[in-house]
Amino acid sequence: MATLPLLPATRLQTDKDTAFTDGLAQNAAENENVVGLSANEGAIEDVTIIATERLAYEVQFYATDGFRNADMDLTRYLGSVRFAEGDGIQVAGAGPFYYDAHNLGLPAIDLDGTRELHVTLVNRSAAAKTAGAGGALSVGITFRPIRVEV
Repeated sequence: MATLPLLPATRLQTDKDTAFTDGLAQNAAENENVVGLSANEGAIEDVTIIATERLAYEVQFYATDGFRNADMDLTRYLGSVRFAEGDGIQVAGAGPFYYDAHNLGLPAIDLDGTRELHVTLVNRSAAAKTAGAGGALSVGITFRPIRVEV
């Protein structure tokens, strides 16, 4: 039996100067629509964070830009990836902290049809995430489509 070749993955990276720039108290969240998907349906394979602050982060994914809704019937939550503070590592004890999770296979679909990932960053630390450059971070996501869209 022949196996089908994998479709090429897309690597998306948020800009530290324009995305997730809010200060976030414990359990507070910031939403972003990350553009650049090659299709509206696929899987999230990897999630990385590069951050100036070593905190516990959660990266949540939704199927629409409505994100969370008071009416749970309208929330299209897909899943999340959680990082503990201790997951953040530095190179040679200096510079930003690096977090990574691989081989996730998290289903991803954009019901809006805009080829966006609807991503929420949640600060799970007791300490607040600093706003602006002091709390700068970038989220990287590897997305693999399940079919070719034109």
